[in-house]
Amino acid sequence: MIEPSVDSLVPLRAGGDLLPLHCVHPVSGSPYCYSPMAHQLDPRRPVFGFEAPGFDGVSEPATSITELAELHTASLRAARPHGPYQLLGWSLGGVVAYEMARLLAAAGEEVPLLVIVDAALPGTQAVPPEYQLARYFLYDFLGVTRDRAPAVDKALAGLGPEAEPGEIFAAVERDGAVPEEFDAEFLLERYALFRTHVRAMREHRLDSVHQGPAILIKATESTERLLDWRPYVSRLTEHNAPGDHHSVWHGPGLSAISAIVDHALREATPA
Repeated sequence: MIEPSVDSLVPLRAGGDLLPLHCVHPVSGSPYCYSPMAHQLDPRRPVFGFEAPGFDGVSEPATSITELAELHTASLRAARPHGPYQLLGWSLGGVVAYEMARLLAAAGEEVPLLVIVDAALPGTQAVPPEYQLARYFLYDFLGVTRDRAPAVDKALAGLGPEAEPGEIFAAVERDGAVPEEFDAEFLLERYALFRTHVRAMREHRLDSVHQGPAILIKATESTERLLDWRPYVSRLTEHNAPGDHHSVWHGPGLSAISAIVDHALREATPA
């Protein structure tokens, strides 16, 4: 059994006297994707991120969304025993943050704001074959969507569906399709966590409704039907940000997300 730890909470911006925002890692397991947003929020707002068990390459990964939610909730309450709590999550992190909000509310704690960023509903897509999943991992690792990594596509052009992940990562390393500091062994290690999280996401089912206030931020280029959270959140406000699932965290998309979140935080817990 994985033990909760306050060490899984990473300060993205620790200073400030306002109620903190806690951000849940996406499928990669790392919370550092939220750092640019953190520094565009009110400078008095502390922002922390959860790092997934297994991201350090040593500890065992959590194998279900429920386990991730329970672990992160326990770690959060170890660091901050009582609320209010404000949660945000992108992609897989949005689903985990949703389940954390339900756990906290069930424990009698206040969750004045839940922010779900471009998170597809769990259980709506099948786990792809291994060679496709390894390719998707590379897109995610590079922060691009499908068909927007020509160097990766070129490196893998000669590999068929029988190719193993190690063979795939060796090919992109050999062809320089990824930065040289990330060799095939490193990619294989990161892929193991990615694969575990994808399977957890695809196998999870939502079975209740969160009664607290929440906002959903959708990337304009994402698939609308996968983002219908209305049956599962009773008080949902929806927003759009320009970009796709990854580019939404850059340029105009990042500015839009930061402004939406900053405003929502001010409204949820006025100073």
